[in-house]
Amino acid sequence: MIKKEDSLGIPNYGIHYFKMPQDKNSIEDALNEFIEIHSFINQVVSSNTVPEFQGKQKRLQFINYGSTQLVYVLTVDEKRQYTFLVNQPSTPFGVGKREFENLKMLSRVNKDNVIIPLYYFKGKNNDYERELYVTPYYYQSRCIGVEDKEWGIWIPEPKYFFHNFEEQDRRVINASMIALLIKLYDDKGKKGLSDIRLDGGDFMLEKGFENYDINFENILKKMKLIAARNLVQMELHEYTDRLKTELSGNVRDDEELKILGKKLKAPLKPDEIESGIKLGYHLREEQKEKEMLI
Repeated sequence: MIKKEDSLGIPNYGIHYFKMPQDKNSIEDALNEFIEIHSFINQVVSSNTVPEFQGKQKRLQFINYGSTQLVYVLTVDEKRQYTFLVNQPSTPFGVGKREFENLKMLSRVNKDNVIIPLYYFKGKNNDYERELYVTPYYYQSRCIGVEDKEWGIWIPEPKYFFHNFEEQDRRVINASMIALLIKLYDDKGKKGLSDIRLDGGDFMLEKGFENYDINFENILKKMKLIAARNLVQMELHEYTDRLKTELSGNVRDDEELKILGKKLKAPLKPDEIESGIKLGYHLREEQKEKEMLI
């Protein structure tokens, strides 16, 4: 049974984290957006066509935000929980659908390391098109990122806070993220993930990962990609070289970036990058061997 008082994320209604369009940035505009976004979400939650949403008691909580989306959790009858990712007010319509489709494609062959999107919804209120998609919610999961130039994780409970990695843990976890970027490269379409924010919560670790030895095997069992904004077309060797360049910080500004969404808030160490790439290619070989046995 899920406890109502459990902390799931940032203790806020979400309005403080709205990214508003430049022509609509007053307090009144933000309040109107808050009402309209919640109206749209409630329409989706009230749908009779989604079996998972049916129940006597439903509770919606804001838990987090990103550059393109606001993140909510729906709890049904204190038993089932789902993540709702709805566009930020400044996010163009269609961005949510693209990410939904990217995650769907990536999770088909990488379901262990990619969040599986369940549903996509779109609608209009006051002539404004809105969209959101739904994924499973991993209870009190930890998003990986950077605060005050230190790598670590955001932990929801008992109160939302940031925990810095120990040096050895950091090396394993950061290298694992890089390895999954290589593993998730799509051979058929010749595409890799882009607009990535490794330092901003694109990867998560399931709660409880810290109860096991921090090594590549255990971390990869608990790590999931939860964002896939864009894909970039290039050969794998080009993608690898470009990834290495951008992760090393060898670019002048954000305009030069092709894979990362922004320059990292804290640099990655050379051994993290090298071991991550090496592990990524190893994971690709393992995957090919498994496919040959099917």
